[in-house]
Parts: sequence; C-alpha cells; structure tokens
Amino acid sequence: MIRAHNIAGNIYGSSQSFGGLETDYLELEWYEADKGILRRFTTGGREIGFRNQTAQSLEDGDVIFSDASICIVIRILPCLCLVIHPENMLEMANVCFEIGNRHLPVSIRSSSEVVIAYEDPLYRLFVKQGYHTIVEDRVLQQTQTLRIHEWTQKTKFKITLASKINESFVDPAADQ
Repeated sequence: MIRAHNIAGNIYGSSQSFGGLETDYLELEWYEADKGILRRFTTGGREIGFRNQTAQSLEDGDVIFSDASICIVIRILPCLCLVIHPENMLEMANVCFEIGNRHLPVSIRSSSEVVIAYEDPLYRLFVKQGYHTIVEDRVLQQTQTLRIHEWTQKTKFKITLASKINESFVDPAADQ
C-alpha cells in the first residue's frame, strides 16, 4: 500500500511538472473531497492510504503522491446537478432560500448561475415556479460550494453584505 500525507501540487495549475510520469487516478465523489482519511484503490489497481494533513479540501487534479515513475492524481467524478439561471436578484434570493431551507451545499458560479447536486423535489419545485432549470452532469468542487449551516475553515468564500441587496456579493477568491 502507498501512503501519502500531502498535496504535492495540481496537474492543471501547478508550476511543478508531472508530465513525464505515469498518471494514475484516484476517483472520488464530490462530497468525499473533504474527508481527512482515504484508503482506496486507484484506477490502475494501486492501493493508497491518504491522510490529508492540510486544512484544504481535495480538488480535481490534485497530486497526492509522486515518485520517480508515477503520480497519483485526484479525479472528482461528475454528478447529476441542477443548474438554475435566475433572471434577477429576486429570483436569485428565492432560489437560494429554497436551497438553504434544505441545508444543501450550493455553488454560485456567477451572478446568473446556481449549481447544486440533483434533488428531484427541488427540480420539480423550480420547474413549477418557472425558473430556468437544467439537469446536467457537472464536477462539483468542495472549494466552490457554500455551506452556510456548517462552520468550517475549509470554505474559501467571503460573503459581503451591503446596505443594498444588489451590492452584496460572494467572492470565491477572498481567501486564496
């Protein structure tokens, strides 16, 4: 069994080069990226034990082990998601209220896109209320989700509330 304790970089954005190494993938569901201890088999059949000693969640492309011949990379599997496109701030507030009432992690990708893991009752509710709602396979990253009802140091968002509703915003790059 391979033992790993640190994130060595990310194959998509790291200055460190992993190009000449054989790449093996450890596939995870989006909600498993926060786990502190993992013991799994990679797609290549290697058993790996990983203890995350950092405060950050695993992301798609993170290299959790590398040596002279291989690197083991995290692959976050796509899942069925609801993608809601509110047309104005009132719709955004209503959509986020319904999601928040169910204590679900929400990802606000831009001012006009809200993404959550698929829930059939919510899908039917949003369609019934006339919101532009699409069901798609997406990769959900823990670093892009807000968990309002759970205190954590891992969330990398800064929520700024202003005196006027249209001036409030979520800044995903605030803590990076």
